[in-house]
Formats: sequence, C-alpha cells, structure tokens
Amino acid sequence: MARLRRMSTIARVLCIAAAALMAFGAVWLWRDPEQLAAYARGTIGVSAPVGPFSERGYWAALTIGLVPAGLFVAAMLRLSSLFGRFGRGQVLEEENAQRLTRIGWLLTAMGVATPLARALQSVALTFDNPSGQKQLAITLDPGTFGVLAAGAALVAFGLVLREAVRLADENQSFV
Repeated sequence: MARLRRMSTIARVLCIAAAALMAFGAVWLWRDPEQLAAYARGTIGVSAPVGPFSERGYWAALTIGLVPAGLFVAAMLRLSSLFGRFGRGQVLEEENAQRLTRIGWLLTAMGVATPLARALQSVALTFDNPSGQKQLAITLDPGTFGVLAAGAALVAFGLVLREAVRLADENQSFV
C-alpha cells in the first residue's frame, strides 16, 4: 500500500507539472512575437509572411489556441485527482471508471481540436495580410495521433474498469 501511495504521489506531481507547463508555455508563446512567428511557421504551418500580427488576428488565434490547451490542462488535473484516489486506496470503484473514461474523452477531444485549432489559427494570423498572402494551413503531426490513441485507450480502460467493478460487486454478493 505504501508503494501505491508513493507511485500515486509521483504521478500526481507529474500530472500537475504537465498542466502547469502547458499553461506556462501558452503564456510564454503568446508574449513573444518572435516565438509566435516561429510557432505560426513551424507548428501551424503558415508559409505566408507572418508578423507583425494584427490585434484582432492575435487575439482570435490566442483564443482558439486556448481550446486544446484547456482540454489538456483539464485532463491532467482530472488524472491527478484520479491518482489521488488510487493513493488513498480507492482503486476498484465505479467512480474511478467514470473518471478514467472522462479523461479519455478529454484527450480525444484535444486530439480532434488541435488540428482544427491550428487551421483556424492560420486563418486568424493571416486574415489581415494583403490579398494573396492569406492562408489556411492544415497540419497533422504524430503527436495528434498519439493523443487520439491515448484518449481512446483510456476510454477503453475506463469501460473495462467499469466491468471489473461490476464483476467484483457481483462476486462479493455471492460470498
């Protein structure tokens, strides 16, 4: 039991650190025009001239980018909470199955939202460019597919855990 507590504590700290790093990274990126231009060219895939960004394009792209970042932060905080339950010895419970499934859906939503957000950001960051320099960039990267796979796996594990809880309850009623 002590080992489970220790491992759960480590996992909780890592989840909180991941959420904090995502929040910090978003603030850092959007405060530095050079980093934002590099992000637009590299991650978003904008090949049209970038920067200086219009105020409305900047704020629209920032707002759009907060959607997948927020989904990730929410998933990590929920995962941290789940590890907290594990550390308290609450393992084979229906509530954990539901939480795990929700975390999986949050990650799946992030995997879907990320390429959509990047495409919309490319439009927002270039819609005040002169004619012929506006762009819609659609990019897919392995990380997006990894998040989708992780989300799907957690949804599946949540469903399996729900069935395990049901079977454990059923077996307990026979004793």
